Amino acid sequence: MTNTTNTISKVAAIAAAVALVGMLAVAPAAHAQTTTTTTSTSASTASLQAEIASLQAQLAASQGTTMVAATFTRDLTIGSTGSDVTALQTWLISKGYSIPAGATGYFGTQTQAAVAAYQTANGISPNAGYFGPITRAKVNQAAAATTTTTTTTTTVGGCAPGAAFSSTTGAACGSSTTTTSGSTALTGGEGSLNNFQTIGATQTILGQGANQNVYGFSFMAGGSDLLVNRINYDVVLGTTNGDATASIHPWNVFNTATLTNAAGQTLATVDASNQNNWSQEGTGNGTFGVNGDQVYQLSFQNLNQVVKEGTSQTYYLMLSTAPVISSANNNAIYQVALEGQGVRSTDALGLQEYSPSSVTSATVEVQTTTAGNAVVSTGSDNPTVTTVMGAQTTPTDNVVLNTFTVQANGENLEMYSLPVSVTTTGASPSAVVQSLSLYEGSTLLDTVSPVATSTAGTEIVNFNNVNLQIPEGTTDSFSVEANISPIDGVTVPNGVSVTVSVPNAMVLVSGGSTSAYPNVEDASGNNVSVTGASTGNAISFASLGVSVGTPTTSATVTNNGGNVTGQTGTFTFNFNVTAFGQAIYIASTTGAFNLTIHDATSGMSTSTSGSAISSGATRSTGGNYVVQNGQTQSFTVTATEATGHGDFFYATLNSLKYGTSDSTATASTTPLPSTFTTSAVAINS
Repeated sequence: MTNTTNTISKVAAIAAAVALVGMLAVAPAAHAQTTTTTTSTSASTASLQAEIASLQAQLAASQGTTMVAATFTRDLTIGSTGSDVTALQTWLISKGYSIPAGATGYFGTQTQAAVAAYQTANGISPNAGYFGPITRAKVNQAAAATTTTTTTTTTVGGCAPGAAFSSTTGAACGSSTTTTSGSTALTGGEGSLNNFQTIGATQTILGQGANQNVYGFSFMAGGSDLLVNRINYDVVLGTTNGDATASIHPWNVFNTATLTNAAGQTLATVDASNQNNWSQEGTGNGTFGVNGDQVYQLSFQNLNQVVKEGTSQTYYLMLSTAPVISSANNNAIYQVALEGQGVRSTDALGLQEYSPSSVTSATVEVQTTTAGNAVVSTGSDNPTVTTVMGAQTTPTDNVVLNTFTVQANGENLEMYSLPVSVTTTGASPSAVVQSLSLYEGSTLLDTVSPVATSTAGTEIVNFNNVNLQIPEGTTDSFSVEANISPIDGVTVPNGVSVTVSVPNAMVLVSGGSTSAYPNVEDASGNNVSVTGASTGNAISFASLGVSVGTPTTSATVTNNGGNVTGQTGTFTFNFNVTAFGQAIYIASTTGAFNLTIHDATSGMSTSTSGSAISSGATRSTGGNYVVQNGQTQSFTVTATEATGHGDFFYATLNSLKYGTSDSTATASTTPLPSTFTTSAVAINS
């Protein structure tokens, strides 16, 4: 109550001061005291104006924010008006630049002087007080970099006694929204959302009073830190099994929508039972929803979540259902997806960056039962594509091949067994993998070995002695680790790969088929459904080969002969290569690597008009680069694109080839992880 009272008092003080200044400005002066009164009035006005600016700054501080929520998008000068002028004035005052009249929304000489003072302090020339592109970019960056943690609760107003909806906002009376924004500090240039992918469960069953993640996605910030402002989801009007014409609105079955991150932290919540929080968003198209079905949007606003350049972030949509669901709504089925360009972020230059226009959807079914269910999701630290150095005569132990989570919903669950699929290339699963171990955190649950087979392929391996309790509403983390056989070059050839996924209900084994399902029961001993999956990535093993370090990447655009409509994009990868086992050879031609340039606007891949590899490594007689055993050398791969048509492009370096002699310089391939991705840039042609 104290903070609220103080804030109201400050607002009242500002209003009173403004009113008093206006009175003093128009008050007539007595002739006998003209000089004295004018001087006194001027001094009083200046004092009060200074107090106004001080109180406005204090108000901004008391609210824990710089009071600028706008991203400035237009030039401002003498005579400009609008909310962006008010936002600029408020921000300048909060930074200590004097505007005696306060944030009036009119750009006058006082605001011009404040802008000029800011330009002088920040080395912007000319410093004439014109708010143009250079100053705008600087303020956008500074405003994003100085936002502090703010928690604001807003209660709907404009409600007459007994009214259901506000006469001023249209929102439901008695409702409120809570927004928490985190500390932000943005650095970098023009940014982009790279390596965008949906993760976790694709089919979820929710009983009454259930609460679980139903949709996840992740991306990597490229080119800049990114300030995530908004995330929108689309949900297709529900239908029921056997009745595609049923119309079950989402607010009739869902209670709360929560946005969380990979650590399980709550970032924002929306009252999903309130119809006013669902806006209409077109109709289904046959792929996302039945043709003509209404699509509704659920929006998380004012998130202010920073994703640092080069790092990845994961977000989950968690839905809770009503404690009691009408039997008429039993088996309601919804499609859920991120809205096209549903993630809006701001980079360090103040530019808006969006997620792709098309993403994968998930299915959510709501049931009137309270029976438990388990959901498997990919772990945030699931291993990426990589090559692991293995020994020729001894096993390589405790290699993590998959991480995943299991969430218990509806009831306490008991997991007795869990199958995983093991896929190998180059040799059979039993030849490559000596044993697999299932861990809950650091606790070993069970160890098994693949069945002996003679061919590479996929095999189901069952962990039959799990015997683990997972309390209702909790999520448990697991990993699958392997002991890999010696890479002897004969039974287990150099460069074999292993992929572990969980669960996989049916796979082919040695030409036949077999079924394997997780055995999970509720407190009554009833089997419960297990949905979702954790798809692994190929982990390669070699006793001789290359280890490729984390890259630094860049994407730049140059004008062709000064013609801005004819541009070339250049994409660059710098990385270290270490040889192990023996000296390795890397070709000096484009045959040494596989690279793709992607059109992020259209979603299509494109061919390169020029690419090259270079290094300071010693050259062989055949012209290849040589990296000696145990030695590390730096390499650079570049590619260009000159047919942009104004679209955004980025590049991925997919793999690097090598050999053990001049004649085999491209014989072996090491796949590269998703970190070998540049930021996206716009290219005109």
